[in-house]
Amino acid sequence: MRDRCRTFTLMTMSQTPLNALHYLVAVAGPAIPPMALADRDLTLGRHESCQLLMPADADKVSRFHAKFSFRDRRWHIADAGSRWGTYLNGRKLEPGEFLPLAEGDLVRIAPWTLTLSRTAARRGLQLGEDADQMSSIVRSHAAEPGAAPARPLAEEMLALLLETAAGFYASTDEPSLAQLLIAAATRGTGLRNATVLRPVDTAGKYEIVATNINPDGETSRAGNTYSRSLIAAASDGSVAEFSAQNAGGDIAESIMRLRITSAICAPLMLGNTVAAYLYLDARGNSMAAGLRANAVPFCAALARMASLALANLKRLDMEKRQASVEAELSAGAEAQRWVLPKRANTLGVVSYIGESRPGRYVGGDFFDVLELADGKVALALGDVAGKGIAASVLMTAAQGYLHSALLSHADLGAAVTALNRFICPRCPTGKFLTLFVAIIDPHTQTMHYIDAGHGYAFAAPPDGNFAQITGESDLPIGVADEIAYTAQSRPFSVGHRLLIVSDGCIEQPAATAGPREQFDGDGVIDALAQPAVDPVQALFDALFAFAGSTHLADDATAVLATLRQA
Repeated sequence: MRDRCRTFTLMTMSQTPLNALHYLVAVAGPAIPPMALADRDLTLGRHESCQLLMPADADKVSRFHAKFSFRDRRWHIADAGSRWGTYLNGRKLEPGEFLPLAEGDLVRIAPWTLTLSRTAARRGLQLGEDADQMSSIVRSHAAEPGAAPARPLAEEMLALLLETAAGFYASTDEPSLAQLLIAAATRGTGLRNATVLRPVDTAGKYEIVATNINPDGETSRAGNTYSRSLIAAASDGSVAEFSAQNAGGDIAESIMRLRITSAICAPLMLGNTVAAYLYLDARGNSMAAGLRANAVPFCAALARMASLALANLKRLDMEKRQASVEAELSAGAEAQRWVLPKRANTLGVVSYIGESRPGRYVGGDFFDVLELADGKVALALGDVAGKGIAASVLMTAAQGYLHSALLSHADLGAAVTALNRFICPRCPTGKFLTLFVAIIDPHTQTMHYIDAGHGYAFAAPPDGNFAQITGESDLPIGVADEIAYTAQSRPFSVGHRLLIVSDGCIEQPAATAGPREQFDGDGVIDALAQPAVDPVQALFDALFAFAGSTHLADDATAVLATLRQA
């Protein structure tokens, strides 16, 4: 008997970092095809511009519902300000809060439950359709949370629940939790066969988390080992029950063949999401002596306890993932601060103020200011496409090389061309660097500059307002290694000012509805329209007010240079 009742763990979820194409596969809700996560930044919603397009009649899915981003070797998810919310493993996500995903995570976007999968078609046990035979003999036992059973649970059942609760609390992973659940369920109900199943799609396919049915035995070889109708009856959060005594002659062939007399299915819930099912029955040569009284309410209580324990495991796992990400980001942000110049300084007759404010993730913004020969001063601001550690590393390499190239090359175009040829063979696919770099020559009162796909530079004459510098723009750094960059020139006399900002300033979304959805260049010009002791601080104050927070959506960097009287 001990051998018959031992538990077999058949499947565990991988927690390794994700680094390849993945899919969102629906495991509950209306049938939809798997959605490929094939790009680095994707939006899910009903709007036609969404890369992950949901059905137009899905009234609980917002036009722009959720965002998915691939950074630091794993996928992340954030709610996009949806009306009905986005849930990860039962936790409601805050708008704009990106959390790391692991394979097998459950994403609830009503009416769907989606899971992250490495494959579009997940492997699992295909259950046969038995609705015609079983629908009339499956009973659903819905109860309000905390409601008492029809009859009080026996003392031994209560003792078993207390004993199991302690075991649930000590469980460190889902398979061990499932094993404890199976052991307690078989002891408390009198049903000898137990399995914990997890749905893998909406077409009746399930994977076995743990079972005490011998995987080599006769009763485990076919998909009709489990009643799909019984599971369907439990999919709304109720406990479903089947008893052969109430079946009459209209009974599924699989139930007759396996000589099943009783079966119970209880869902394990993460919030409103079904994460798994506890499936119990008496079959074959393991016929139960009899289904114990109050077996259904006992299973309901046991499933609620297991659901709480599962939610706690998911919470701890998500916290570990988030802590790991935050530690990496903190280290990356600290490294970025090391390579930036002083916030304010004067080099010869050029004074500057520069500041870089990190967003939610380590990014690729940098600025640099350095004194060259003959009293010239170079300013540069670059922005690596993408976020995360990879962007930070590319940013650091680009800044270091550009700094050296500006000191080595008398010609600005030669320095930027050398940077591009250094970056191109080292730049990951899909990465590039936008750059605005200028050299101020106080002797000729001229500014030589190159705009490599950046576009966010502003100039102001003495006692005048800022205006955006327009004109020809070269390709970003890292796109094509054969480009030869050539500098442009414009007058830059005493009192002239040059401001360069990153796209984090320009594209910062508004906190509330207004005339501008983004801060834009007009916001930059308006912020600097009035004299200020620290114009860069005034710019960031205006940006924070527009964002409604000091936590910006993206890295924001600004550097302001002024040519002083000698």
